[in-house]
Amino acid sequence: MQARLIAYPPDSAAIVCRPAAGGALRIGRADDAGLRLDHPSVSREHAELSFRDGAWRLRDLDSKNGSFLDGARVADAALGRECWLRFGDVYCEFAPLSDEQAAAEAAGQAARRAVVTARTARIERLTRQEDSEGTSAQALLDDSLRSVLELAQCERGFVLLDKGNGLQVRASRSIDPSQLRGSAFAGSVGAVRRALDQHRPVVVNDIGRESWLSDRDSVVAAGISALVCLPLLEGGEAFGAIYADRVRPGPAITTLDLELLEAFVEGAAVWIAAQRTRALLAAQTPRPGRASTDWEGIVAAHGGDADAEAPAIGAA
Repeated sequence: MQARLIAYPPDSAAIVCRPAAGGALRIGRADDAGLRLDHPSVSREHAELSFRDGAWRLRDLDSKNGSFLDGARVADAALGRECWLRFGDVYCEFAPLSDEQAAAEAAGQAARRAVVTARTARIERLTRQEDSEGTSAQALLDDSLRSVLELAQCERGFVLLDKGNGLQVRASRSIDPSQLRGSAFAGSVGAVRRALDQHRPVVVNDIGRESWLSDRDSVVAAGISALVCLPLLEGGEAFGAIYADRVRPGPAITTLDLELLEAFVEGAAVWIAAQRTRALLAAQTPRPGRASTDWEGIVAAHGGDADAEAPAIGAA
């Protein structure tokens, strides 16, 4: 019997591991661990997951902070059903899988890769379209946002873009740009600022376990359950970002999802930057319902919601 183990390291994408019966999965902080959890609460050799005598078993390897099964510390325990494991402070979701379930998950992964290929091809076609009114430029932004929402399995989001005089919201979905300055702002300023400042994606699967997010007024008010923010980079500099989140329960944003998202956004950034360089985006007059929103104003309106250590955002 196969199994699926999903680890949720803080402030990063979930790690999906599928151990197969007949072997043993070593879990720990060591570089050669089968499931490497790079967290100070996890021992180098923390625990081992194996299939023995017709059942999956978890064995703790004398770890410092212990291994837990549904909240109870264990030394050796059978895992006959879906359950929650914890190694130090890192939570993991375990589920035994039938051959049919494993095959369905593999097919789902292949389908998601096909979606990225199709979405990338569509973006490329959009960049080749000539539109004297500049609508192709807006279509490029709208389609990039829709693609990220679909890949991240999120429901709301927006695109930030630098027009040369500061970052502005240039596309949005299920978030009204006119409300972003007010208390109804449903995104995390802190997450966006981290992505822009650190030039790397920010992924959060469990808002409640992230101290830098769980006490943010906008996050709490909106009931956000997961989010991802990916910077748009050109020549090592961030000229914008694509943000997505969801309030409904949903699947974890995994390392595979992040790999697909980064591949798509990397390509989209090249094409968006090319349009931006030709001034197509800067010259475009927003259509009704697509009013640009100045990001500096949003940050100022939510000064208490941003990371204290993050520098102020200016033009990229």
